[in-house]
Amino acid sequence: MVNDEVDVSEAVTLYLKKYPGKNDTEFDSIYGPAMAPVARAHVRKILDEAMHVEPDWEKLDLNGAGDYVESVMRVRHPELSDKALVAIGNYYTYLMR
Repeated sequence: MVNDEVDVSEAVTLYLKKYPGKNDTEFDSIYGPAMAPVARAHVRKILDEAMHVEPDWEKLDLNGAGDYVESVMRVRHPELSDKALVAIGNYYTYLMR
């Protein structure tokens, strides 16, 4: 993290580390009071975008839809790590079940 920049991959992975439980204490302690809201906003933007991906439910089951969301987000956000993308796919499938 440099100045106002946030490594979104790390932030997503940390934010979703205990999902569906919260990881606010660890998240806030790592980013600090000034940067935690900025990092959280970046994460929410990515997660909101992922939740608006529309898989073809006629062709995909829940796991396939999670993989699809992961692949779409990989194309849209090549800066995201594999670990962050898997976390996003798992987040999507949890909310859609």
